[in-house]
Amino acid sequence: MKHVPVLIIAGLLAVSADVATARTPSNDRLEAHLWQLARATDAQGRRIDALFVPGHAPYTLRFQSGFMSELNLCNHASSQYQLQGNHLFLRNSVQTTAECIDPKMTTQQKRARMLMHGGGAAPMLELGERGTLTVRNAQGDTAVFEPASPQADGR
Repeated sequence: MKHVPVLIIAGLLAVSADVATARTPSNDRLEAHLWQLARATDAQGRRIDALFVPGHAPYTLRFQSGFMSELNLCNHASSQYQLQGNHLFLRNSVQTTAECIDPKMTTQQKRARMLMHGGGAAPMLELGERGTLTVRNAQGDTAVFEPASPQADGR
């Protein structure tokens, strides 16, 4: 009888470890889709309106051959990416430098940069049960991306 609580705790830890592992993305899983922004909130739970520009295709991420591209912004951006657990490390970023005509697109570009590259700490990724990709940054912003068709890159 003394061993029952220990066995219960061990069982709960094993189940928790399986859940955590299942939610951590792999390179293959990230590269299997384009990821289109569906929802985004700041640390206070308020919608990040700047990431959504009416009349324009949604902000989209593409992971391919060790690179992450940010699509449907005023300028396209690309970075080398590396996963360490559920942390997304980005380096060697490049971005086109076209002048944005629409001020909302300029704001979206800046806000997307803050989401993925701001704050120093690597964003954390999580795969949801329904196939979504959630990005959380050090500032408490949360963005939910849904798998999208290849045409979602706006071309």
